[in-house]
Amino acid sequence: MVFITVFLFTLTALSLEKNSDEFPFELTDGKEAFIFSAGLGLMTSFMFTPSTDFEKSEILALDKYDLNAFDRSAVSMNDRKSDIASDVLTYSLACAPLLFFADRSLNRSLPNSFTYLVMYAESVLIANGISRTVKTVFQRNRPYVYNDSLSLKDRTTSDWNLSFPSNHTVNAFNAAVFVSTVFTFTYPDSKWVPVVWSVSLSAAAAAGILRITAGEHYPTDVIAGAVLGSLTGLFIPLLHKIKNKNLSVIPVVSSEYGGLQAVVNF
Repeated sequence: MVFITVFLFTLTALSLEKNSDEFPFELTDGKEAFIFSAGLGLMTSFMFTPSTDFEKSEILALDKYDLNAFDRSAVSMNDRKSDIASDVLTYSLACAPLLFFADRSLNRSLPNSFTYLVMYAESVLIANGISRTVKTVFQRNRPYVYNDSLSLKDRTTSDWNLSFPSNHTVNAFNAAVFVSTVFTFTYPDSKWVPVVWSVSLSAAAAAGILRITAGEHYPTDVIAGAVLGSLTGLFIPLLHKIKNKNLSVIPVVSSEYGGLQAVVNF
């Protein structure tokens, strides 16, 4: 239902706006090469995924009271429906940026479409690369590992020690902030800007909450994932924003003062 709401709001917003004269983003060879290289480099952390081997006595000896009080509540969570719902919602949100192809500045321009796809691919690559690297470094046990009401098998799934941050939340917020940022720059005067932001972020937040109720993540995992995903979803479009060529800012330094000089060309 949440994805359907996002879908309808996005399509409605796009349909009610006048087609933008220019797509406000561009690619540059050097920048794209650096971003993709950095993303691929970070993704190599998959090669160093920590061992999932464990000693039975070690798992059974874990005490939930060793966790901070804020995260401890997640230990008792184990809702499988929430787990499935979080998967569906996260993957749906990850596809949500493709709805922007309803805009004519994309679907009638191959260069613009290519630019948009490259930007989104970069945001996904960087977001997941950083997330996976951090998971490998922290090796934090998931909440269900501390849940003594579960069987030992259920407490030691293949990724039981890769809790921080929540990768689902990273991808949900990356997609939500990315599409909202692109919409904002494409239609800066649109009355739908706050609606797109609020609906997208609400859907992403719902995905994060579901990861907690599923017993897969602690609240701090989700918060960290939301921050990381928001940063990548925001900064990749900002890095590709076409600069205002009519405005230039020049540093000025003299013996009497220093500062910046703005020059506007008409």
